[in-house]
Amino acid sequence: MLFRSFGKMKSFIQKIGVDAYFVVMVLIAISLPFSKFTLSVFQFALLIIWICDGVDWKLKKSLPVSNDRSFAIFYGLHTGFLLLRGNFVKKFTDFLKNPVAVAMASLYLLHVAGLLTTNNFDYAMKDLRVKLPLLFFPVVMSTMPRFTAIKTRILLGFFVAAVLTGTMISLWAYLQKDFKDIREISLFISSVRFSLMVAFVFFILWFELLEPKRWGVRTKFILFLLTIWLVMYLILLESVIGLVGIVIISGVLLMREALKNQKIIIKVLAVSLFTVMISALGWYTYSAVEELTYRPKLDISKLDKYSRLGNAYRHDTLNFGVEDGRYVGIYFTEKELSEAWNKRSSYDFYGKDEAGQLIMYTVIRYLTSADLRKDADGVAALSAEDIRFIEKGIANKRYVDSPGLKNRISKIITGYEQFTGLNNPNGSSVMQRVEHIKASMFLIKENFWIGVGTGDMPDSFQSAYNKIQSRLNPEVRWRSHNQYLSMLIAFGIFGLIWFIFTLVYPFISSKGFLQSAFLSFWVIMLLSMLSEDTLETQIGVTLFAFFFSFFALSVNRKPARV
Repeated sequence: MLFRSFGKMKSFIQKIGVDAYFVVMVLIAISLPFSKFTLSVFQFALLIIWICDGVDWKLKKSLPVSNDRSFAIFYGLHTGFLLLRGNFVKKFTDFLKNPVAVAMASLYLLHVAGLLTTNNFDYAMKDLRVKLPLLFFPVVMSTMPRFTAIKTRILLGFFVAAVLTGTMISLWAYLQKDFKDIREISLFISSVRFSLMVAFVFFILWFELLEPKRWGVRTKFILFLLTIWLVMYLILLESVIGLVGIVIISGVLLMREALKNQKIIIKVLAVSLFTVMISALGWYTYSAVEELTYRPKLDISKLDKYSRLGNAYRHDTLNFGVEDGRYVGIYFTEKELSEAWNKRSSYDFYGKDEAGQLIMYTVIRYLTSADLRKDADGVAALSAEDIRFIEKGIANKRYVDSPGLKNRISKIITGYEQFTGLNNPNGSSVMQRVEHIKASMFLIKENFWIGVGTGDMPDSFQSAYNKIQSRLNPEVRWRSHNQYLSMLIAFGIFGLIWFIFTLVYPFISSKGFLQSAFLSFWVIMLLSMLSEDTLETQIGVTLFAFFFSFFALSVNRKPARV
């Protein structure tokens, strides 16, 4: 019975093997915007399919005759081992013959080599486990059948549907208004990683929209509306990297079109559109900064000196800065304000809000943004919802009522003023990153050639923050927030060079510049690594390794859009 089952298993596996591979690949793509757990489950399923695929389950015609069950089990296991061993040898031979796959997988081997200079092996093992997709996907996809154009489009279609669903769920979360930071509306994964997926999906839909004969007018109109929605969603999410990525990639694609197209009118049009896009982005940023930093002329002598309750106002135009073009420090009576606040909230006026900020400053900034005075009447004018927003650490009414890119610019400006005025980088992600860069430069100077190793990054950064006497709070003493700097710190200058090689060689060798979707994804990833440690989280490294391997190793290499 045991031996007969092998014969049945053979036909079954051969029948479903390739289809099962495709289905699991689709499930991995769907899981990326939603679930780390299902992502792990489906990667394990992919491993099982890969192990079984290509095994020659045929047995010798003459098998040992024995009624001994233990012998049968032993012989079955032994035969299975021999079959799998032969399959593994073939697969790894095929893998080693594929220079693109080897180059991609070598990024993981770089992390293994980093163990030579590592002291913290506990963190090193954890890091190697998180980064397994860097090895797993190149090996699997280089030894499995390539996808047809139809299957490629189906997989990308399911990914698009998953990301669009994620944006709808985020919209629902925003409408509930139950968040401290707008980025919290990305409920399942980091807003940064999700914004990368949204930007990628934007281009997938745009390329479908540009196909002349693939869709009818009605469908193309729907696709156009979806691209508009994705841009609006990135604005809602205040995703600078997502929006800048769309602008830059659009510019890259326009320049590519200008270079390859022989018609002068197309070249001129492409360059003109690129110029308009850059100019529009520059103008918007400049006008927003001008508006947000505008300091109106003010004659303090003409301002009211006392509140309605008879308390003297403080009018300070120097130490509190401006909020939306309004001076934060005018019409401020501290004692009256504190008493009024403490009557409406259980959060002490001189304590901290849920974001860890001094609640006094959150209160006066919020009142300023609502064009209210910093006194009892100002507090009385706040709704219960406003009070709750302040308790959460939301310092500007517009952050909830009118989310958008301007709010992101406003937060950067406020953080900068806080940093320069109080030498306090906490509370501003941009100013925190300045401290991250300072610590990174310190580590690079001391470990330029060989780096600190795979497992010593956290300990090294904590030591660096202490040595440079950083004022960052312990909970935000993070790594570089720049993947290139992280690689330089971990593996030294030669490690950084190899990292860049693993990014560029597979793309060039597989002619990714001819595949619009691949080009878009590649540029998005490279841009994200300038402001994030993209490969240091499970979602980030899986997103990169999955689609990078998919386009380089699984998609047929044709110059057509895919």
